[in-house]
Amino acid sequence: MFNFQESVILEQQKNGVGIIEQTQKYVDEVLEGTVDSILFIGIGGTEFYANQMAAIVKESHSSMPLQVVNAADLCLIGYPSITENTLVVIESISGDTKELVDAVKYVKVAGAVVIGYVEKKDSPLAKLVDYLVCTTGGGYHFWYTVTLRLLNKRGDFHEYDSFMKEFKTIPKVIVSVYKQVDQKAEAFAEAYCDEPIHYLIGSGNLEDWAYCYAMCILEEMQWIRTRAVSASNFFHGTLEVIDRDTSVILIKGEDITRTQMDRVEKFVHTVCKKVTVFDTKEFVLEGISEKYRGILSPIVMRSAFMRVSIHLEEQRKHPLAIRRYYRRLDY
Repeated sequence: MFNFQESVILEQQKNGVGIIEQTQKYVDEVLEGTVDSILFIGIGGTEFYANQMAAIVKESHSSMPLQVVNAADLCLIGYPSITENTLVVIESISGDTKELVDAVKYVKVAGAVVIGYVEKKDSPLAKLVDYLVCTTGGGYHFWYTVTLRLLNKRGDFHEYDSFMKEFKTIPKVIVSVYKQVDQKAEAFAEAYCDEPIHYLIGSGNLEDWAYCYAMCILEEMQWIRTRAVSASNFFHGTLEVIDRDTSVILIKGEDITRTQMDRVEKFVHTVCKKVTVFDTKEFVLEGISEKYRGILSPIVMRSAFMRVSIHLEEQRKHPLAIRRYYRRLDY
């Protein structure tokens, strides 16, 4: 496989598994006190990751008092209901994202408790949070543990221990997904690397992966114009701009919203010849029970799209690390 570092992927996934117990312990400690509201705060990719977890909560029919809040909006608009009984959860790779730093300072003044996954130990955010989880490559493992432990402690996810037992085998599963998707990812990149725009459509706990990949990878890292759309809204506008030469990327998972994606897929195949479907159902996930596949769709799909990124980078001769403006200009 081209540019495939299996040992690095395994190491990062093992890092993620390695923070599960610590993250669970922190959640349990916070819940020993009173928690009457929970905020997942992010911006850009971290907000999209948080929204994927919020979708899992919504689909569990839990009444957990959870809100996902954009960090920049929070700093301008405020959130007056934050108290010392508010739990805030954040994630940051750099540890110094301006809007997130300001947001954490804001909630700390109000007395909220903050659990944070931060990959740089000496960064501003690492120093601001009350409970620090620090490693590399463990973002999804952190979000899954926090979210599902919160659900479990409310009595809304009784299978937490069973799920986590399987989740801890995820490193080999993820490596397998990388390998299973590679040919398809390469074919997509070869065929569609120079399209003027891509429409990415997702639903449920993959709706925000469509937005994340469109904005944080294709736009930021490849300077490709995109439009991300939820399957639930697709038939209320977007369908009218799809024609035979529009690149459409369908991002299908296995949660309860899959029928929405089936409907979109049926339609686009009748009017468009440039449809690419990435479907978690096509992957063998050895050791993962059928009942957990839907919950795991976000981490599985993210892994699949990492191979898409590698092949786009090669086909376009455009390194993923290059930026024109982001963190290069004063804005």
